[in-house]
Amino acid sequence: MSPKRERLMVPEAEFSSYYGRPILKAPVWKVPDVPAYLYLGGLAGVSASLAALADATGRPELRRTGRVAAAAGATASVGFLVHDLGRPERFLHMLRVLKPTSPLSVGSWILAPFGALAGAAAASEVTGIAAGPGRLAGAAAGLLGPALTTYTAVLIADTAVPGWHEAHRELPFVFAGSAMAAGGGVGLLARDGGPARRVAVAGAALELAASAVVERRDRLSARAYRTGRAGAAQRVARAA
Repeated sequence: MSPKRERLMVPEAEFSSYYGRPILKAPVWKVPDVPAYLYLGGLAGVSASLAALADATGRPELRRTGRVAAAAGATASVGFLVHDLGRPERFLHMLRVLKPTSPLSVGSWILAPFGALAGAAAASEVTGIAAGPGRLAGAAAGLLGPALTTYTAVLIADTAVPGWHEAHRELPFVFAGSAMAAGGGVGLLARDGGPARRVAVAGAALELAASAVVERRDRLSARAYRTGRAGAAQRVARAA
């Protein structure tokens, strides 16, 4: 029998899972709750760090903008997270134990004190009350800012989803770049926001470069970033 005729008789092999069930369970996160939680948390972290540096270098408008943006972003981020969890007490339950091997536990212990410190710094900035403690709170929030912008990348990568897990080396750079672009963009509202402009441009460049590495890796899971709905969203994000 000729090879051509043999190919016609033998059907192409198709991969199928057990009884047609998906290999992985689809994430149960709500949209836009989790995307907003990730984005606003990154924006808040970079805004707090910018505010702390602005305070140290004598840029009052950038400090004020950064402190208010950090407090608002952290509050909204927690709000979206709590809404996704369904019951507010679930967030409080995550603070009962600090488990270093759990990104979610560590992230909760980063987000909670950051929100409190950023809120205290913003309240002091807006009211003019307790400037000294407000400055200390702003500096502490600024120190926590980088951890807040990147712990979510670890949280996403520490899953069974191949597209996220296999990109665990690059995702922190993607998240950091996105947060820098967002926080730096908010800082441009200040008239003395020159440093924020440089942070925003550097963040956009970092995010584009890290995303390109993720998409071009020689692995099957990288196709998820180039095809289908996710690929379309990625192209729109890159253009933006």
